[in-house]
Amino acid sequence: MVDQELLHRRALRAYELGRLRMSSRVLFFLLPLGAVCTMLSTNPKACASLALLVVGLAVTLRWLDRRGVQAVDVGLKSGMLPLLVSIALMQVGCSPNSPLCITICVLGGSLAGVWMGYQLGYGRAGLFVWLATASVALIIAALGSLDVGLVASIGLSTAYIATGAIVAALVRLRAAI
Repeated sequence: MVDQELLHRRALRAYELGRLRMSSRVLFFLLPLGAVCTMLSTNPKACASLALLVVGLAVTLRWLDRRGVQAVDVGLKSGMLPLLVSIALMQVGCSPNSPLCITICVLGGSLAGVWMGYQLGYGRAGLFVWLATASVALIIAALGSLDVGLVASIGLSTAYIATGAIVAALVRLRAAI
């Protein structure tokens, strides 16, 4: 006779291990990204801390449920544009908090917010997905914007959230009509 409790524990362990393996696949992207950003940054300790924060957040959110997977995927994709813009600005030699740097960061954050708002508005995402997506995207963007200055980082974040909310509201309104 097979012990039902033992079979149940084995099945639960296999299920949770499979979920952990699936959620950990994002590490193949995030670990090299964090290492490159840390090497390029003038503040490597803060950049490494942010990289570890986004790794933990992404793996945890993906492990939770399907909505967490969606939030991390959209957050990573929408956070890449501001990250790349910020890194490019610093490599070109743009001085931190210069008007040109702030303007370009705000434009990059706005474009990323529009894309995120469209994706989440079209998918009718709830508050949890919104907060998780914005958290992942803004931490990814912060990996690059640590060196462009506080004003540029705040402008990028504000533009990202504002345009994302406006576009999502417009997409939902259009779908309701």
